[in-house]
Amino acid sequence: MISLQPEHKSYDSTVNLLNHQQEEGSYLVFLRGSATVGHYLTAGIFDNDGLSLTGVTINYQWQQSVNGNWIDIVGETAQSLTLTNSLLRQQVRVLASYIDALNSGKYVTSSGVTVAAQNAIVLENQKAGTTAWKITNLATNDEIAGYGDATSINKGQALNLKISLAQAGQYRLDVYRLGYYGGKGGRLITSVTDLNGVTQADPSITNASTNLVECKWNTSYTLQTGTDWTTGLYLVKLTDSGTGKQNYIQFVLRDDNRPADLGFQDAVATAQAYNNYGGYSVYDATSIGGKRAYQVSFDRPYAAANLGLTNTDGYNCNNMLTWEYNMTRWLESQGYDVSYYTNLDASTNPLQLYSYNIFLSVGHDEYWSLDERNNVEQARDNGINLAFFSANTAYWQVCFDPSSSGQANRVMTIYKDISGIGTAASIDPIAQTNPLAATTLFRSPEVNQPENALLGVGYVLDHGNIYRGYDFVVSNAADPYYANTGLKNGDKLRGLVGYEWDALLSNGFTPPGLVVLSQSPVRSNSILPPLPPGTNPNISNAVRYTAASGAKVFSTGSIQWVWGLDSDWVVSPLVESVSWFRRIKNWLGRMKKLWIFGLNSPQVTNPRVDSRAQQIAVNVFADMGAKPQTPSVGIVLS
Repeated sequence: MISLQPEHKSYDSTVNLLNHQQEEGSYLVFLRGSATVGHYLTAGIFDNDGLSLTGVTINYQWQQSVNGNWIDIVGETAQSLTLTNSLLRQQVRVLASYIDALNSGKYVTSSGVTVAAQNAIVLENQKAGTTAWKITNLATNDEIAGYGDATSINKGQALNLKISLAQAGQYRLDVYRLGYYGGKGGRLITSVTDLNGVTQADPSITNASTNLVECKWNTSYTLQTGTDWTTGLYLVKLTDSGTGKQNYIQFVLRDDNRPADLGFQDAVATAQAYNNYGGYSVYDATSIGGKRAYQVSFDRPYAAANLGLTNTDGYNCNNMLTWEYNMTRWLESQGYDVSYYTNLDASTNPLQLYSYNIFLSVGHDEYWSLDERNNVEQARDNGINLAFFSANTAYWQVCFDPSSSGQANRVMTIYKDISGIGTAASIDPIAQTNPLAATTLFRSPEVNQPENALLGVGYVLDHGNIYRGYDFVVSNAADPYYANTGLKNGDKLRGLVGYEWDALLSNGFTPPGLVVLSQSPVRSNSILPPLPPGTNPNISNAVRYTAASGAKVFSTGSIQWVWGLDSDWVVSPLVESVSWFRRIKNWLGRMKKLWIFGLNSPQVTNPRVDSRAQQIAVNVFADMGAKPQTPSVGIVLS
């Protein structure tokens, strides 16, 4: 018999209000877009829950600051403002006014933003980079390990680092920001040496009924970020002075007061789901005794295997270094104006998405809360564009709960079902009284919100090896997203479909007006997720559609499609150093598949960067209101 805790708790949202001022009424005005010459800003008005102001006529007046006074910009009364050279280095804002239901005049202004010639990401990547951020001597036996007390912080805030050494002694930490930096991939932000480290308590099970493991470590060092630090994906590289062993603490630095074109979501929930530090993940296969946890804690380091540096196992590759790093490198190499946050932020703050033209999901973004799902759908319905360069996205519904010490949103609850793959009824106790809140599949009968209602496609299967993939096969080549690529129907982009893929689901939830952009043959393995009758698991589809609000939605239908944009550090050490025995075994396995499925069966290959994939991405983002400031030679801007 499985012992279940009575009920997981819902959480309280702490709202960070982005680039607005609330002068009257209960609505807030947000600016989204890149505050650079040649780009445009768009205003939006929402309440604290992200609901838009409806049923009234809104009047806009753009203003600029002159000698400390806000002066109307003559003729600029539209919802959007094109930023011309005359506004360079000037501060601008919008004043919105309307008549409420009581016939009372209301107004609200945004915060001012300074118009620049180049965005913050372009300026950041002009600084000297380094490859020293890469681990060369991984701590595989907890020689040194650590975690932060938050998955993301706003720039200027502090992050408490909890660090433990197997043997007490000195260590150092080096903080790096990931980006392009001339191809180096990272920049050293700060270093702290000769720190005294101790051995902290072993991880412990703090809830036996859910196998919840927490590390209740003391703070070892408080990292104070600067207000001049640039939003991004950050690594704290830990090095044990005695052994030379190294490890990472990962975090995201937000910039809550700067609008941008793209809001990049770091999939921390999925990374934590696969993390089995202390013996338990949410998967039976990587948990002690084959018994998964129903709750996992952010108060843990990542297990060494979960850094994705030592193998090609799909269980051990889910972190910002596997797919998100490559998307970050490419976006920043092209000079896109991007800001970063996590899906914990998207879940707990309904307003997180409204400072950006595009919500961007990358790689493996499998675990979402119901609040995040609702917030993203609401953003789409309010005109925010959605770009899913990911697959298996929004598949499992989770809940964020307090830690055993009471810190909000430090525990992720996900009961699933008895099988662990969604083939049976949810075993979450809350399913009995509130089925919609059950932590199980979004497509389950209890929740009944299949992911394809949002993405246009849904998860169907995988092939296991994360560093190889099936070819992406073009369809509807006349579509504008294929402009300037030269691609024709049936043309292939090598190895970009894997290791998990999405396809059309025959469940009645397909958004109207869906355009299918690829029909890629794939080969399913023997374990099928619950699929609606009539769904073909041996096809992967990329799709797009336009929501009723006018928001554009695009899905690649593949986790590793981003490797067509950038593939630095993609080939794993094991692929390069595999034994002859393993090579022969792999070859025999391929021959067996050919014998079973025939010579025409699709085969996996190594993915590679393709300028045509890069052009597709540029076309997608351009349609959604974002354009690069430093595009590669050969890229055509439409």
